[in-house]
Amino acid sequence: MKRLLLLMILVITVSAQEVFKKVKIDRKSESNLVTLFEKLPQNIEVFITSDSIYIIEAIYPDQKLIKRLTPAEYRDLLAKKPPKMITLENARVPYLIGQTFHGITLYSWGIPVTFGIEDKSAVLIGLFTPLVYTSTHFLLTRDSHISNGAAYGSFLGGMEGAAHGGLLFKSEKGVFPVSFAENMVDYTLGQMMNFTPAMYQRKFNHCAYSYYHYFALKTLIVGWDEWDDKEDIKQMGTLLSLGEGYSSLFLSKNSENLTFGDALFEFRTGVLGAEVLPLILATYDLHREEQTDERIYAASSLLGHGLGYVLGRKLTRDYDLSGASGIMIWILPYLAHGAAGGLVVLTENEGLIKSYPVIYLSMDIALTYLAYKAFAQKTIGIGKSDVPNFNMAINPMCFILKGKSTSKVPFFMMSYNF
Repeated sequence: MKRLLLLMILVITVSAQEVFKKVKIDRKSESNLVTLFEKLPQNIEVFITSDSIYIIEAIYPDQKLIKRLTPAEYRDLLAKKPPKMITLENARVPYLIGQTFHGITLYSWGIPVTFGIEDKSAVLIGLFTPLVYTSTHFLLTRDSHISNGAAYGSFLGGMEGAAHGGLLFKSEKGVFPVSFAENMVDYTLGQMMNFTPAMYQRKFNHCAYSYYHYFALKTLIVGWDEWDDKEDIKQMGTLLSLGEGYSSLFLSKNSENLTFGDALFEFRTGVLGAEVLPLILATYDLHREEQTDERIYAASSLLGHGLGYVLGRKLTRDYDLSGASGIMIWILPYLAHGAAGGLVVLTENEGLIKSYPVIYLSMDIALTYLAYKAFAQKTIGIGKSDVPNFNMAINPMCFILKGKSTSKVPFFMMSYNF
């Protein structure tokens, strides 16, 4: 009898798990759903039953409150304009960690350099800046709910701004003011406009792409040898980076199903597309011991980049990748380089050495395809942020490097290590 009772309980439990299906919601939906409750919860979760009844769970530290809505009630509530945008998740600690990182690595030396402070005074400012800067943000945000998008966006904005400031003004004096400005602008936009970490990652993608775009386009138009002022990529590329980055951010505001992993994958397909034809040409040049005109390299790279970019955007509309899966796909070039290099070392064959670029390319494409097939899932709704709890470092420069002799071609290929 007891076994029968336990079996019945198990069947009922399994059945109950199958009845309720979790519904993904965005920040606007959360802002509307919290109006059902008197107090602001720590989190809101939405489930739908087999008979289409919506279960709204408001989670508090010591209790859970539940509301039930019919499909019509749920649609009507979400169709309303929320009285104000609510940030339920509180990424204040990650935000403070990001600001502390900037205070230690960028602003501790950037502030004295910007204001021309030297000697002992510069050392003192450098030592006290991290504590003062972090403490200030700690006090200013003590009553704030900070969204994941604002936290991640301000972190990336600080790094992007440091590069933009140094390159735009061709001086270290530009690092601090531009970094701090982009840091605060991206934080404000994240808080006010509901930008997610994925949208900020896409902005970062375009900030990096822009230097490659300027380099490749100018090489295509005037040729590398006729490019008189090669230093202008610093300023012109930076201006393009600012324009592309923020344009991409605002154009992504309705990309509700874009995940952090999706944005990383888009970056990957753009880079992978840019290297396909140049690596094939590099292999061809190594075997014939001659060089193809750099304009052909630039044109073929831009063509592949465009196709890879479009393919990445199409796939991320239909499928989702988690943040961890997106990072895993970025590890694959290392694996491909290791396997290709190991094959060359094992055989010590001159023909394989000259074919190294295309061997690496074949492995990279195959690994990326297999990993994406294994990790991607069909998009089923609006995705929320899923930034992993660890930092990553990605080389933003994807330039096509081509030297004056065939001995430099492998270095051109190695520039795509990430």
